[in-house]
Amino acid sequence: MASAKMTVSDNSENNSNIKSSNNTVTKFSDVLFSCIEQNQIKYGSDDNKGFGRILDAGTGSHSLRWIASLLHNDDEPDGLHVSHYTAITADEKMRQTVVKEAKTLDILDKGDIIIGNWQDDDLLKEDELYDTILADYLIGAMDGFSPYIQDLIFERLARHLKPGGKLYIVGLNPIADKVAGDANIFCRITKLRDACILLAGHRCYREYPPHWVERHLERANMKLLDTSKYDILYSHNAIVRQLNVARSKLPLFPTKDLANEMAKAIDDLEKESKELIDNQKSKSSSSPNNKRLRLGFDYVITAEKSLVASP
Repeated sequence: MASAKMTVSDNSENNSNIKSSNNTVTKFSDVLFSCIEQNQIKYGSDDNKGFGRILDAGTGSHSLRWIASLLHNDDEPDGLHVSHYTAITADEKMRQTVVKEAKTLDILDKGDIIIGNWQDDDLLKEDELYDTILADYLIGAMDGFSPYIQDLIFERLARHLKPGGKLYIVGLNPIADKVAGDANIFCRITKLRDACILLAGHRCYREYPPHWVERHLERANMKLLDTSKYDILYSHNAIVRQLNVARSKLPLFPTKDLANEMAKAIDDLEKESKELIDNQKSKSSSSPNNKRLRLGFDYVITAEKSLVASP
């Protein structure tokens, strides 16, 4: 059985601390990736705790920065290093962003960045195997790029995982439709954001809870090792980022009048959220988290491919 634990994740910003090109990469400070590193040490083989060849199955700038920190970590005593990476994205703009990031981090020649979609059976060669696979918010994003195959993705990923290899899934538990208290404004904001995405003719992401992931991992004959959950604290900056996603869709609305009315709704929610955050601050000035709203949780699930093939 997988173990489970709960702590706190700060969604206000990415807490990476990495120097620029041709400098040593420092410790990567992020509670979710710290969990992955701790589980690699806990569940890795006694003679090799490294991540080896890693597949970032749904890459982005944040996960790439973490991988960069490990590529420059081969002389550290904990042995948490990466020998080679393959980073996959279905979005051309993201591929360009990741390539630019890889150049800045001086790791472009240490791996491969691929534009592709998990709907494509030929995305990777059948014999292309990895010691570690990272699915960093991949499941939630699939509805935007490769819908209706979420139930098959773990079997697909397992085909490219070496026996004894680890699969790390990072996800967001679905935001509730409504909650009691001040945090309910974030539920309202996510509804407005998704409405804007749909009115622009685009697809929304769809998050899945950890029990859904665990169930489908078992169906893919993966061994569950650990489930860790992290409460999320939303700053006003994090809230505004979601509202800005909604704003970015307004030029694609079917009518200008509809876009103008939605723009007013977005502005009103931003003002209301700022007032709520300020109210949180006035309630208690002693806590550093008093400028944030607590709602939902992120999770990290660790699974392993059996050393023995299933009958």
